[in-house]
Amino acid sequence: MTVALRLLVVLTLFAQVTVPQTAKEVTTTISEPGTYELATLFKRADRVVLAKVVAGDTESYDVAIYKAEVIKNFKGAAAGETFYFGPFLGKRLGWEYILFLHNVPNPITPKRTSNTGYGALHYSEVFNEGYTAMETSYECVFDGKDIAQKCDHGVRVCTDYIKLPRSIPAFPPESNDPPFGCRWVRKDVFVSLLNALANPKE
Repeated sequence: MTVALRLLVVLTLFAQVTVPQTAKEVTTTISEPGTYELATLFKRADRVVLAKVVAGDTESYDVAIYKAEVIKNFKGAAAGETFYFGPFLGKRLGWEYILFLHNVPNPITPKRTSNTGYGALHYSEVFNEGYTAMETSYECVFDGKDIAQKCDHGVRVCTDYIKLPRSIPAFPPESNDPPFGCRWVRKDVFVSLLNALANPKE
């Protein structure tokens, strides 16, 4: 087949392809998270808790919904309370998080096609593009001369967006620049700080 004949065949096939007259337009909004002092974040939140994620559902609702149990309340909840939160993916079942949440006024209902889920429910929303959900974990990143001092339970705080008091050390130090400034703060130090924000007169 000559080059001219191949070109003719390709042009003929291209002419037979029909293109839909109306293409669906998709709009994507990219939101930049705000930068908050921790005390301001505490004031803005409806709930502040240390909670354990006990279950999750990414299928039944329009957003990811997690079921959690309050381990320690700092604001707006009660220890032992079961509650639901969302909408960001990636929370680990069985793990503990410090959560700063906004209460969503209207209940969320399962999709009509879903036979699972928790039914219609009220949930609380992680805000500031997800940076108000702070993972806790046992890490060996802290200062100290030996392993016993360097390893401790910590809270992962993205300090590019959540500003801590200068007296609170975070690891790795400023000279090491992790993505989004996500650093570890000793959990007992962070919990003490939240206790002070919850009970300013004590």
